[in-house]
Amino acid sequence: MSASIASYDDQVEAEYLEETSDILNEIEVIAEQLAIGSDEGRRRFEILLGKLGSLCITGRHTRYSLLNVTMHRLVNYLEGMDKPNEGQIQDISIYADTMRGIIDGTISHDGWDFSEFVRSLPVRRPLELEDLEHLDVEVMVVEGRRSAARIFERELQACGYSVVWVRNPLEAISLAVKTKPDLILASAELDELPGVDLACALAAMPSTKGIPFALLTSYDKDSPRLKDLPSEAAVLNKGSRFGDELADVLERFKIT
Repeated sequence: MSASIASYDDQVEAEYLEETSDILNEIEVIAEQLAIGSDEGRRRFEILLGKLGSLCITGRHTRYSLLNVTMHRLVNYLEGMDKPNEGQIQDISIYADTMRGIIDGTISHDGWDFSEFVRSLPVRRPLELEDLEHLDVEVMVVEGRRSAARIFERELQACGYSVVWVRNPLEAISLAVKTKPDLILASAELDELPGVDLACALAAMPSTKGIPFALLTSYDKDSPRLKDLPSEAAVLNKGSRFGDELADVLERFKIT
């Protein structure tokens, strides 16, 4: 690597860390403003979410994998938040403290299993499901539309599972390698990479081939569009029988 390229990479990483630190310095204040219904808090919260989303993209190209995975989890936690309660504000503080620790070096991934680490982070659940037993099962939902992802999330959260939403299939591959979810549910129709191709890519890599995969689709299981789907992958219809078919998939992969 030439000195100029190395210098550019160092500059990108320095700016990435600086912008992340700036957000962490204000995130808890913004959360408290949001909790009391402040219009200013809502405006600042939306800006903050946008910045975090942009930083997640930048972070993919840095050496700070642990920070980027944690940031992605934080974005998942904050998505759709209206008025955080006291427990959620505490969770946001945990995320902020964890990310500060990663930046200053007091928290590192030396000796850490990424999967073990991310499962130790707080998971936000619907208020009506907060008393439901929380199982040590994590499902990655790869779906380009947030509205559709929420439908699948609620079904899975009602089973007591943790759910991580990923919009981009290429990012899903990177995160799957690091976090090893117990199950990946991916829509057949995705930008950049179709769900069948995503299944093939994951099945071909030693680090992810053992992760159960189910394709979310409205096509029949014998559709020519699904002919290249790996034989070990399941097909899950998005229609009215989604709940029943989900139960069958969970049983097939022995996920309880």
